[in-house]
Amino acid sequence: MTQGSKVVAKTRASRKERRASRNGVAISIVILLALVMLAMGVSAGFLLTRSKIPPSLVSSVEASTVKVAATQFDDSRSVALNVSLGESSVVASPTAGTVTGIAVGAGSSIASGQVVFNVDATPVMALHTDVPLYRELNSGMRGSDAAGLNAALRRLGYNAPDSELMTWDTITAYNALAQSVGARQLSRENGWAIDPGWFVWLPADSVTVKQTSIAVGRQVAAGQDLFTTAAIPLKATLPAAAADLVAGERVITIGDQTFDVPSDATELTDAAMLAAINNSVAFRMASLGSDPSGSMAAGGASNASAAGASAGGTLNVSYDWKLKQPLTALSVPPSAVYDAASGSGCVSVDAKPVQVSIIASQLGKTMVSVGGDQTFDHVDVTPQINEHCTAQGGA
Repeated sequence: MTQGSKVVAKTRASRKERRASRNGVAISIVILLALVMLAMGVSAGFLLTRSKIPPSLVSSVEASTVKVAATQFDDSRSVALNVSLGESSVVASPTAGTVTGIAVGAGSSIASGQVVFNVDATPVMALHTDVPLYRELNSGMRGSDAAGLNAALRRLGYNAPDSELMTWDTITAYNALAQSVGARQLSRENGWAIDPGWFVWLPADSVTVKQTSIAVGRQVAAGQDLFTTAAIPLKATLPAAAADLVAGERVITIGDQTFDVPSDATELTDAAMLAAINNSVAFRMASLGSDPSGSMAAGGASNASAAGASAGGTLNVSYDWKLKQPLTALSVPPSAVYDAASGSGCVSVDAKPVQVSIIASQLGKTMVSVGGDQTFDHVDVTPQINEHCTAQGGA
């Protein structure tokens, strides 16, 4: 075969290969289009042949009543008490000697019965008495100072007399307390007598230390300043009732204690409650967190300056409170309530009016309660009457 013939043969073979390739692509496109058309046909057939709900089973009437769920509602929320403060106090050393240890610092709290500092390696504890000890007391002596000592020991859980008489029970109770913290005890050597030099007198059962005036290794004299306390609460004023606050007696939680708050209370002056406020972390952080602009680092906002907060100012401190007796609340659609005014309204139950108290609105539901032993388990979604509840004598 000549060279020219070979070239012609190769050209013809190349053309055949290109035609075969084009034919393969065309076939692939045809197959793909067929598959797409098949899928579209199946989908259209499904849409045309799918089951339909029989007309007899389709309701053309909207629900006219709805079931009512009953829950317990305590209206738990936070309340900001406006706490009025007394003057801060300076606590003095009852004895003289070398300071060998300090148990308090700025921002810490010190409670009656705890050690304040060590003098000459002997722990000196703090004690709050209603009347500061002003003389040496011996068994058999009477007076307001003896009564205050007995009361302080009883508050700490010791079996001291409930009287103004110092007895052997007073001595036993005091020694049990002193022994528990390593402080000096009454003994035969000191005549079983106690005097003002035995303990640090505190102005309250617990105080917050604002600033200390002693240091380890320094000498301290009797009557010398030890530390300055933050101001102590005198009373707490409740804020104006919120528009959505549910009326009734409430309880407030302060720390781990709970106190009753009468429904008509505006000021809280109970001594135990004020002591709990004073001992609470929220109050301590608030009283120490004031800056000159009056803002708080924690525990609420203050309208007093840093100086005022420790000398007769006020602090806002928040605590949790709730209804003392939770209400049985019925959740109804908002559309079910009519004639709503001043926290009360009406609902229609089987086309009969029922008077309700409107408690709150939550998650698209209106929470209501009924008086006495009345209740209902369903309500008309849309009132079926226009009759006022009072026409039926109320709930």
